[in-house]
Amino acid sequence: MTRTLQASSSEGGAPPEDEVVLTLHDIVKRYGGVAANDGVNLTLRRGTVHAVLGENGAGKSTLMKILFGVERPDSGQVVIDGAVQDFRRPGDAIAAGVGMVFQHFGLVGELTALDNISLGAEVSSPLGVKRSVARARIAQVAQESGLAVPLTRRVDQLTIAQQQRVEILKALYRGARILILDEPTALLAPQERLGLFEAVRRLRASGVSVLFITHKLEEVELLTQDITVMRHGRVVAAHRTGSVTTDRLVSDMVGGESPVVTRSGRAPGEDVMTVTDLDVAADSSARVQGVSLSVRSGEILGLVGIDGQGHQTFCQALAGARPRTGGQIFFDGQVRTRWDRLTAMRRGVSYVPEDRLMAGVARDLSIRENLIANRLTDPRFVRGGFLRRRASRSHADEMIARFDIRCRDAEQRAGTLSGGNIQKIVLAREISTDPRLLIVCEPTRGLDIGAIASVHQRLSDAADRGAAVIVQSSDLDEVLAIADRIVIFREGRAVADLQNSEDVDIARLGTLMLGDKTEESP
Repeated sequence: MTRTLQASSSEGGAPPEDEVVLTLHDIVKRYGGVAANDGVNLTLRRGTVHAVLGENGAGKSTLMKILFGVERPDSGQVVIDGAVQDFRRPGDAIAAGVGMVFQHFGLVGELTALDNISLGAEVSSPLGVKRSVARARIAQVAQESGLAVPLTRRVDQLTIAQQQRVEILKALYRGARILILDEPTALLAPQERLGLFEAVRRLRASGVSVLFITHKLEEVELLTQDITVMRHGRVVAAHRTGSVTTDRLVSDMVGGESPVVTRSGRAPGEDVMTVTDLDVAADSSARVQGVSLSVRSGEILGLVGIDGQGHQTFCQALAGARPRTGGQIFFDGQVRTRWDRLTAMRRGVSYVPEDRLMAGVARDLSIRENLIANRLTDPRFVRGGFLRRRASRSHADEMIARFDIRCRDAEQRAGTLSGGNIQKIVLAREISTDPRLLIVCEPTRGLDIGAIASVHQRLSDAADRGAAVIVQSSDLDEVLAIADRIVIFREGRAVADLQNSEDVDIARLGTLMLGDKTEESP
């Protein structure tokens, strides 16, 4: 159903919104024969939140990298407060008041939050670095922005939401008045998103201008005043948030209506995998303690929980990517005493890990090579120890077409693609093997509306063909849309197992995730 978005209201004390702080004028950036940005124009008003929408590969990330000095445009101008800029490196952009928080954080885990924020921008004197001065300034910035973090704690001991706050504080500490947030809610639980939204509103009220890259239209309505939509490297539409409908934005992004996937109501079959009293060692609350459950053929099982509650670790153990320390695993009715990644693959277990960049692809290899990385014993692609290039290229071309991987060709390095297109490579590789059990972590993180519908359809199709499908997702709307059953994890345990029905909604799931014991499994 279509509806008009309501623009986020102005906060008290916010600067006049008709004052332009940034203009991107006719930005062009080509990689070989591919135009990532083709004459892009964008205007950012001071003290506003400006959404940048578009499909994966639309050119959003390239445009933001140009603004942050990571990439240089082939032509066009970046104008800040009326002055033309020539950013040759991120340091130039930072000096001009631009900050960026990437989807994948660039923090040093062994250092404290304080040291990460001040690293490279330390306050020094002839007697050395003045940590007390830096700490006082950072504490003030954190208080003003509502981004409190434990400054003396090591970053690798912080939650994802806290690490994101460290990245934002790092930008603000360096004087950012234009802040780029690239898919900032992709890693956050629903409750954590609310904290981020409040911080963004406070930043806006203080005069900071925010470029907010997202695929979620509800976030656009909650936070933004302006919207720019990109497709195929060009701006196809620009709107004030209060003057556009959801259907129009979807049409702008995908060039037509986005398909809607509904649960098929299929009846599940026999148990494919069962675990009893499963224990898995991990840091802190991410460990798994005494979990028993089954997943059946033809069933999509959704796993949810606040970050670090064991559901991610649980998926790793089921896929053979992390050893169990106790309990039993049954697969197709037989006890499996040995269960590592190779064994699981041979039994027909496909696995899409949460961290697609570090664990999902080999970034320096081609798309073609990545798409057959799990088929190196398949004689169709490898014979006598040698790769059959023509067969692998034909397979890659088919997967690129089926999964709409936006690329130059199959020989392009995987690491040069957008995050959403890297996700499509991993999904294509794992789903195309027709697995017995498909384990997918955060299947649509970073994907656009059209791609999300396509992925949901492919997961549903896999279940229709008889596969058991496990989906671990921080997007509760996604789980409610596709899962037949939903298991909630808290403190390493499966605390509730619900059949998905009309009386299961986000509020109920969120309450269980936070600790309501009235519906917990015995």
